[in-house]
Amino acid sequence: MKRLFVVALMLAWAVTAQATTEDCKAIPWGASISAVESITYSHSVAGVKYYTVTKTEPCGVFKIKGANVTYGFLDGKLYTVLVEIAKAQDVKQVVATLMDSYGLPDHKKSDGWDEYRWETDELKIKLKSQFATDRIKIGMYYKPLIPKE
Repeated sequence: MKRLFVVALMLAWAVTAQATTEDCKAIPWGASISAVESITYSHSVAGVKYYTVTKTEPCGVFKIKGANVTYGFLDGKLYTVLVEIAKAQDVKQVVATLMDSYGLPDHKKSDGWDEYRWETDELKIKLKSQFATDRIKIGMYYKPLIPKE
């Protein structure tokens, strides 16, 4: 595991150099659904309405080839972004990209999945990877909109 983080940190440096030249035009957290163009309704779960958006320029992990990105709106504001990658070419690069932005994650193994978790003042992020299948799931949640229990 320690070796994974060393490799990931080296990859993070490379991703950082590339990211500084990119102009990210992703949908801002908390943005109103009315401000988003080319949006298609997918489904609803627990009051969150999920959509696919075809007119946005993905950045970071959202730009990975084969990534299926779904945007969730709660009360009409961007609350969550879910990313699923069926056959990730490089799990380490995905983790490194997130580490570059959010630091070292908490890590645990659960039911054949590796789980990585990050938390910032504004976001909760969870990445689950299954090395046997190269499958990755990422959930990002905007903390100011997380429903109070």
